[in-house]
This record gives sequence, C-alpha cells and structure tokens, in this order.
Amino acid sequence: MCYLSKFLKTLLVAIYITTLSFSASSAAFAHGHQEHNANQKTDIMVMSGYARATFPLAKTSAVYFTLHNQSDKDKTLTSVTVSEELASEAQIHTTVMEGDVMKMRELEDGVTIGAGEMVSFESGGYHIMLLGLNNGLVEGTEIKLTLRFEDNDELDITLPVNKDDVKSHHNHH
Repeated sequence: MCYLSKFLKTLLVAIYITTLSFSASSAAFAHGHQEHNANQKTDIMVMSGYARATFPLAKTSAVYFTLHNQSDKDKTLTSVTVSEELASEAQIHTTVMEGDVMKMRELEDGVTIGAGEMVSFESGGYHIMLLGLNNGLVEGTEIKLTLRFEDNDELDITLPVNKDDVKSHHNHH
C-alpha cells in the first residue's frame, strides 16, 4: 500500500509539472500568435483567428478565433465592428439546436470570458457573422475588426482570410 501511495504521489507531481509546462508553452505560443494586438488597453489575447473565404457574391461570412482573458476579472465581449467598406455589420452569434434544426442566433448581451479563461469562437458554436459583405472574402487577404468589451476596452485585430473545408457552414443569414 505504501508503494502505491508513493507511486500516486509521484504521478500527481509529474502531472502537475507537465500541466505547468504546457500552460507556459501555451502562453508563449499564444503570445507569439496574437493578431496585431500590440499597444492595446485590454487584457484579452486573440489566438488562431481567421475569416472564412467566400465566393465573390456572398453577402455573409463567419469569423473564428479564441479569446484568452489574461486578467483577474471576467470580461464580456459586447460587440464587434467592421469598416463599411467590408460589410454593413458584424454580429456575435451562437449556434443552437431547435428541435432537429441548428439555427444561428445573435447574442445581444455578448459573450463573457471568465478570468484567466479562454473561449473559442468556432463553427457550430460562438462565432462572428459578417453581414452585408460588399465583396466576397478572398483567401490570402486580411480583414480588420474592432472587438468591444463592456468595460469600454477595445481591441483592434487583423485576421487572415482562409479557405475552410468544413461543410456545415451557413451562408443563409
């Protein structure tokens, strides 16, 4: 029994050290992958972001990224804006199941990112919808967005436009 206890203690210490190492590596990786967010006032980091490329006459597209709240208090993303040259508006959306049908819904109250936590904006979950595109989004170009938070913090980001092979996207907004 004593051997098992020592083994479990050693295993827990190894897991703890691995977790700390992974957290430090993730933070270093995330820091290296911020999307032009230097000199911003917010404690939010944007990682792995992109806008989905569209066909030339598309009127909608989706934007995906992960938000990492590096502060010690919750932050709520309340709105997203884009230039009028890109689209008429940007909305925070989520995907919900209603009966047997998946539907997209605007989140007018925004999305809260807990202190020290990350929230992914991805297909089938939270995402940003670009509505009223003036032109389709071409793979290899970039778009600019402004993320606004409830505490009046703003974060200007530039994201690449990438082709996305996922078949479940929605261009029907």
